Amino acid sequence: MGKKDHAIFGGAVFCDNASRGASGKIDCRGVFTSFWAWAYPTSTRTWHAIVTLYNLTEGTTSVTAAISLGRGKKTTLAHGDIQTSKGNVGNVVNMPLRFEFPREGLYTMYFNIVGTTTTLKVPLRVNTQAWPHFTKTQLELLERNPRIPHSVRANVVCSECGKPYVFEESVLPEPPLASGVRPFPDSGVIECEVCKHRLNLKDIQGQVRSSIKTAVAAAVRGEK
Repeated sequence: MGKKDHAIFGGAVFCDNASRGASGKIDCRGVFTSFWAWAYPTSTRTWHAIVTLYNLTEGTTSVTAAISLGRGKKTTLAHGDIQTSKGNVGNVVNMPLRFEFPREGLYTMYFNIVGTTTTLKVPLRVNTQAWPHFTKTQLELLERNPRIPHSVRANVVCSECGKPYVFEESVLPEPPLASGVRPFPDSGVIECEVCKHRLNLKDIQGQVRSSIKTAVAAAVRGEK
């Protein structure tokens, strides 16, 4: 048996953001169990997995994170190390993750203690959100009420090289866009100017349109 053969997982949670505080504890913000998507493949989704382990021996314990859809091929997403100063203790690892989901479905996250067969499986559901369309009443409300935002910008960073872009979605006719701001492409895809990586933008565009529609729906309820 290797020295990590008796190490076990306590569990894992997913959250939007996480950081270790001054006390040494990890603070999680926005815990969730599923994603909502407006188009596939999705934009690069980022999140954190907070994984607990017990019965660790002194030294370094390495953990990998992978994902698959159904019984499909696993894709490795991250690798994390835990330093333990004394044996037979529990610990927590914060694993930042990112992935472009190819389609809707029930995914499985696999966490493995390197050098052992010890694996933790956690389900992660990806659901499809209806594309946000606007009714005639909603568009008329936007036209007569300038306080309701009818356009929203989205900052997009290429996941491969870090090149930043700014896109704008408007549901009403707009004057020419400001310098450096682009409309979302009809195809939903652009090629990064620097590294030629394909950026999938339809999912982000759907999120932006949904935020506008939420604001409009709230204003409609307020007028009743």
